[in-house]
Amino acid sequence: MTLADSPRLRPMGLAARMILFLTLALVPIGVVAYFQTAKLQQETRLRSQLSLVALTEAAAVGERETVLRAQGVAQALGATLGQELRELDDLEECSAQLSAYLTASPGYSFAALMTDDGRIPCSSAGAGLDSRNSPRLQTLIETPGATAWLNRSAPISKREVIVVAEPFFHDGSLAGHVLLSVPSALLPSRQGDDVPADFEDLVTINEHGEILSSREGIDNVAGLLPADLDLASLVGARAQSFAARSADGTTRVYAAAPLVPGMVHALGIWSRDNAEAQAITVSGIAKALPLLMWAASVIVAFLAVNRLVIRHVKRLSRRMRTFARTRRIADLRVRGEMPSELAEMEDDFLDMAEGILRDEAQQENALREKTILLKEVHHRVKNNLQLISSIMNMQIRQARASETRMVLHRLQDRIRSLATIHRNLYQTDDLGHVDAGRLLGDLVQQMAQMTEISGRPVKVDTELDPIEAVPDQAVPVSLLTAEALTNAMKYAAPPEGERQARVSVRFVRDDDGGAVLEITNTAALEGPAQPEEEAEMDIEPAGLGSRLIQAFAMQLGGTLEQGLEGGIYSVRVDFALKDFEPDETVPTGVPNVRDF
Repeated sequence: MTLADSPRLRPMGLAARMILFLTLALVPIGVVAYFQTAKLQQETRLRSQLSLVALTEAAAVGERETVLRAQGVAQALGATLGQELRELDDLEECSAQLSAYLTASPGYSFAALMTDDGRIPCSSAGAGLDSRNSPRLQTLIETPGATAWLNRSAPISKREVIVVAEPFFHDGSLAGHVLLSVPSALLPSRQGDDVPADFEDLVTINEHGEILSSREGIDNVAGLLPADLDLASLVGARAQSFAARSADGTTRVYAAAPLVPGMVHALGIWSRDNAEAQAITVSGIAKALPLLMWAASVIVAFLAVNRLVIRHVKRLSRRMRTFARTRRIADLRVRGEMPSELAEMEDDFLDMAEGILRDEAQQENALREKTILLKEVHHRVKNNLQLISSIMNMQIRQARASETRMVLHRLQDRIRSLATIHRNLYQTDDLGHVDAGRLLGDLVQQMAQMTEISGRPVKVDTELDPIEAVPDQAVPVSLLTAEALTNAMKYAAPPEGERQARVSVRFVRDDDGGAVLEITNTAALEGPAQPEEEAEMDIEPAGLGSRLIQAFAMQLGGTLEQGLEGGIYSVRVDFALKDFEPDETVPTGVPNVRDF
């Protein structure tokens, strides 16, 4: 296998290499840009979270002031009435004082004092209230402390209220709680003018995660709250903002801030259209900027290289392949768009192609002249051999002795064989190779004109494959065939019980890529002599035909086998086909018979 025939690994294309090296060049810049972008995004996110928390706290000022005021009033009532509660014999006086206070403070709808054992000795609605009817109050007795809750249907206030419970003490120990109801209607219900339009709602919750109020209404807030978040987890935590999917399936941004630490928390609900909210929810775009920068750089560089280099190189490559296949050069130069370096390369290719065409034309002319000259030589040799054959024919007719005529006939047959060879050589297109099968076919047809020997009919069968051979092998093959066929037709005899002798010429390829030449003839088991007995019957020098056959077989470099077996005499030569090798010492077409 030559180097040109071996499989080649296709190298990476120009565009792929450009993308690879540009990627390697942009990797350090991309890494720095990524970390800087990530850090900037983190700082922006932190500022946005603080900004949303601050806006939420500013929006919840009304709720905070309401709860703190109620808590302060409860503490004042606990400090005054709680100390006097043990000394007052008339509890109606306590209730009257609470009722008078509520009359002077219209922001509250109910007030009561509940002892640590669950009794309500006085309230703005009068005495005789029982805490056992309220599960909420029972919970407050079990876990005392400042708290607030929503009562949507208060039995005394007859409306929705937020109940603020504040403990009071006597001699340092818990004495009970002051209960103060704030109507929900007094809380801010709509967004103020100072709140952004993308602020959807503000919700307050107690320490248990229970909703106290909503700007848009308690009945409308369920779909706006986070779907998978326990609101109680926000109470006691630091101020924060986060993005989550709400119960209605929309992603919203939430900001949680404490209004009354440990007691009331505010939860602001923001739309994603808010600029600060977008900084929290959108996190992948900023980090993808280095990748987008790389993609844009690669695309721009590829388009530039493709327009300036790749497409011109591909066009020039197509022209080269077309020239290699068809030897045609199409004038498709694009001078305006092609860079000067590629234009010079194209000019060099065109000059080279024109030079190749000129050289090939000169070589074709020289080859044509040589071919014509060789064909003319073979034609003249054939004519001279035919002339010699004609002269010998005249000599045969004038010869008186039969021995002389027989020798001249045999020599004339050999000259005709050579003439047939030269005729095929000047008729073929490739003088370096000859169709040996066709050559033997013409030779056998010429020699088969003698169909009867001594009044015995002879049938000639042929099996000739179209095998190409160099002239140095075609000539000895033809001469060997002529000698062997002459002997076969001379000594052919009909088999026992038949009237016609048979001669066979077989020229085929063997399994090893060589050729096999085999000439056979039928022969009687007893009767006329065979070629081995030529010395006794032929007037030529003893065994000349056999010696010629052996000489031609040696010239072919083959193996000769001949002999009689089962009434069939065969001459078989196996030889290998050779490539054309000019021989300056022996002219082509002239057999070497020095060993004869």
